Formats: sequence, structure tokens, C-alpha cells
Amino acid sequence: MKPRYFFSLLALVALSSITGCAQNATSSSSSEASVSSDSSFSSTPLSSSSSVSSSTWVDDDDLPLQHDDSENYAFADSTNEKGSMHYEIFVRSFYDSNGDGIGDLNGVKEKLPYLAEMGYRSLWLMPICPSPSYHGYDIANYYAINSDYGTLDDFDALVAAAKTYNIDIMIDMVLNHCSVTHPYFTQSYADYISGNTASDSKADWFTWGDGGQHSYKGTYYESRFGADMPDFNLDSTGVRAEMDKIIKFWIDHGVKGFRLDAVLYYYYNSTTPNVNFLTWLMSSAHQYDPNFYMVGECWADEAIVNSYYASSCNSFFRFGTATGGAMNIVSLVKGYTRSEYFAESLENNEAQMHKANAEAYSSYFLSNHDQDRVSKNFTTPETYKAACSLYALLPGTSYTYYGEEIALIGVRTTGSTTDDLSDVKRRLPMIWSSSDKTGECKFPETNRPELNTTVQVKIGVAEQLATPFSLLNHYKMMIHLRNKYSFIKNAILTSAVAKLATSERSVLAYTLTSGSDSITIVHNFASHNVEVSAPATKILEQINTTHRLPELANGKLKLGAFSSVIMA
Repeated sequence: MKPRYFFSLLALVALSSITGCAQNATSSSSSEASVSSDSSFSSTPLSSSSSVSSSTWVDDDDLPLQHDDSENYAFADSTNEKGSMHYEIFVRSFYDSNGDGIGDLNGVKEKLPYLAEMGYRSLWLMPICPSPSYHGYDIANYYAINSDYGTLDDFDALVAAAKTYNIDIMIDMVLNHCSVTHPYFTQSYADYISGNTASDSKADWFTWGDGGQHSYKGTYYESRFGADMPDFNLDSTGVRAEMDKIIKFWIDHGVKGFRLDAVLYYYYNSTTPNVNFLTWLMSSAHQYDPNFYMVGECWADEAIVNSYYASSCNSFFRFGTATGGAMNIVSLVKGYTRSEYFAESLENNEAQMHKANAEAYSSYFLSNHDQDRVSKNFTTPETYKAACSLYALLPGTSYTYYGEEIALIGVRTTGSTTDDLSDVKRRLPMIWSSSDKTGECKFPETNRPELNTTVQVKIGVAEQLATPFSLLNHYKMMIHLRNKYSFIKNAILTSAVAKLATSERSVLAYTLTSGSDSITIVHNFASHNVEVSAPATKILEQINTTHRLPELANGKLKLGAFSSVIMA
């Protein structure tokens, strides 16, 4: 059996890069730091989201399948009430409600109907507190809203409105460091220099001494993410008491969860104290809300991530299955990784996690604000959609980075006047419409105008919602399917690749089980139709990415290219 597009895929190996370098703690940027059905994607990254029509796909000669004549995707009749899909928003670039060119909280509120229609259950807002930077990861006041984004009353209104759509609000909580402009820091310096040891002294809130990463008025301090982001001394009782107040403040304002920034650096690359601190954070939050949840940014290999589950923190992002790891989704979908190895890795990591913490769960994603946009890795809409099909049907929680659903473009870049790398193009404005620019934001980094030259997708949310089989509608279909089978969040994953009894390297199968609920999922990431031994006896759901109907007969399953089925 010969893949029709085998040679073109080989030609693209050199052209398609798989992103994801190790996070550099010395750079502030890593912490902040017309729709056509016959568009060609032969040799360039996918730059606009095109629908897939039957005219663009030809069956493999050896295994024809019946054509799916549906006019659009069928969306599962389900709500997000028990869903577990999250949506990451950089507020500055999302939607501008007042015409100043800056995204704001009222803009997020205006887009709640769209997010609810898509089926999302939770919104992760990147830092929303006052900050001297565009990205907000150097917080200057933990008890207020960045004036660019609105007011605390606006935030409360957003939380209340989101609740009516069964949508939680979670916020980025940066506890490793704050802004060098924060009164915490300046007062700490004054107390340290003066030798103040009174009960209200902040002298030990930061680590001062004769050596360190950076200096302030001649005195060194620990600051691993840059001079503008001094690291807290988390052993200070005063710091912990203040953090407890911060946690309570945001819980009192309706926040349901935190995304924890840079957990590896609380105690620099020291697992045991980091685990202990995370456990303390969770116990602090649970005093005020027993259902409060946290997901940590632990940018490390899977063995280290699994060790962090010894804390009581609910979840950690699986960077290893995003674009940076050896067993990542992009590599699998593009045919560089064998499915059995990928399944074994998933099963092992899920097992190690549950061994450390039976109540924990993984958080999967394709890319986020610290990585190049995942769209750069795909040259056809079929491969992009297949990646969505996979990460939407993994256990735990799954995260969509805003604009991912319309193939928004953006990569890390260097300005013409400086060698400093910037993540600003990874956080470019959301495109809502090709014609109506109401609410579209300006370039987010006003201090780096030399970077404001970019090519971006022209087709926005409005056009894609109205276009059958668009990328956005594929995301919508997959999120609704996930919500329909809501037990997926707490399911145990078991590889079922061996049951396929096939030499096809790009067919993935696994079973998700939670109590009496169980489904088996089969994904075909090959660019041709396949026939395998059926790992289950009934097809519950069809995801016919290339418009070919699956066939199940005599213990055999025939599945279209880049397509999937849910079986029982």
C-alpha cells in the first residue's frame, strides 16, 4: 500500500521545523517574558485555514472507501457543563471593547458567546495585574487589574457573565518573582540595607548578598528571569503570609484556578522544596475553596514532570507531548514517530503520574505563548485537524492557545536594532473577521515597533464559523465530542496499538476507562486509508477528516486518511 503523498512529505521534512527549545531561565522572554476548498499547501506552512472538500483528496488506489456526503461536521448535542477543555487568552491581543487598540476584560466578556459555542469550560487569562511590561509577567501589584485591561469591577463582571455560560475563570499566578518596581522589592532593599529586623520588615523577602544574577544600587539579588524580575525568597514567613492573602483575594473574586508560572524555579531546579511549596500552595487555596485547582508550568522532561506530581498540585502541562518533546503530537501526526512508541510513552507517563498522586491529571496542549505558533508545523489542513483530534481526546485537561483554532501565525523573532529575542509575535492580535475589524487589537509591544512587520492569516473567526469543514469547525466538533464523553478527564489510558495487528506505523489506538465508562479511540495519521484489526466491536463516533466513511466488518476496521473513530 503506497501513500499518495509520500514523496511530498519527504520533501517537506527539511522545510517544516518542530519547535520547542528548553526554557531559558536567564531570559525574561520565556517567562513573560478568502476560505478556499482547493487551496494548495504543497511546500509552505499552513497560513490560512482552508476547508477540506472531496475534490482535494484522492483515495489510495489500494483501499477506496465510500465518500462521506455530509454538508458539514455533525456537532455532538452536549454542553460544556462537565467539559474539560481550556482556552488560553492573552488579553492584550484578544478583543478591544473600547477602541483604544488594546484588548481588555470587557472584550473577553463580549466573546463569551463564541467561547461557549465552541464548548470551552475554562478560560486561562495570562497576567492581568499591573505591570511595566506588555506581557505582564513582572507584576507590580497583585491586588489590582492592569489599567490597560480595565478595572476590578470589570473583572468581577467577567466572572459573573462567564458563570452563566458554565465557564470558569483561571488566572496566571506569578509567584516566583515580581517586578523590580514593586514596593515589595524596594521596601525589602531599604530594610536589608538599614538592618531593619522589626516584625514588619521585608528584608528577607528577596535574597540579597554579595553575589547574584543582578544588582540594585550596588547590592546583588537573585533574579534568574532578568534584572526586572527579582525572585522571592519563598522561605520567608512574611512572603508566604502575603501569598496566602493574594490567593484568598482572587478566590474571593471568583477565580476557580491558577496557572502557576515557572514552578521549576521556585527553588531553582530543586524538586523536593518545589514539591513542598506546591503542596503548601494547594493547602492554602483549599482553606478558601476546596475545589480550587492549579496547573503548573514545569518545563522539563517527563521524568521530572512526573516527580512533581508528588505534590498535591492538580496538574502540570505535558510539554513533552507538545512540540518540544521526543514523543510529541506534531512528530506523530507528520509520520516521524511510530504510534506504538507514542502510546507507550503516554501510558507510562499517565501511570507514573497516578502512582505519585491518584487524583492528579495531565494537561495537554499543542503550543502556548512561550512557543512558536503550532501552525508553522503544518502544510495541510488535514494534518492540523488530525493533531486537534488527538489532543482533544486525551485524558486530563486540554488547552487551546487563542487563535490556534484559526491557524494564527507567529514565531519568536529578533529586532533589527537589538539581539534580544522577543516572544511578541507569538502573541499577535486575534483575527475575528476578514472584513469587519471591530475589536481587532493593535501590535501588542509598543516598545518594539521594529518588530511590527508580519504576515498574518486573513480569514477570521466569522468566516470560518460559516465555512463547512473549516479548521475552526473541526475544533468545535472535537470539543463537543470531548464534552459528550466527559469521563475522559479522569480516565485511565491504556495502549491498544497491539490489537490493531498492523505494520502501519501511523495508526494509534488507546482505551480510556473511568469506572464503568470505557471507549477505544483509533487515529489514522497516515496520508492514505488503512485497514487494521478492530480493537472494539462498535463505532460510536466518526471523525472523517478526508471525507471517507469508516467500515467495520468481520473484525476489520477500515479508516480514512487523517481520520479517527471512537469505539466501544
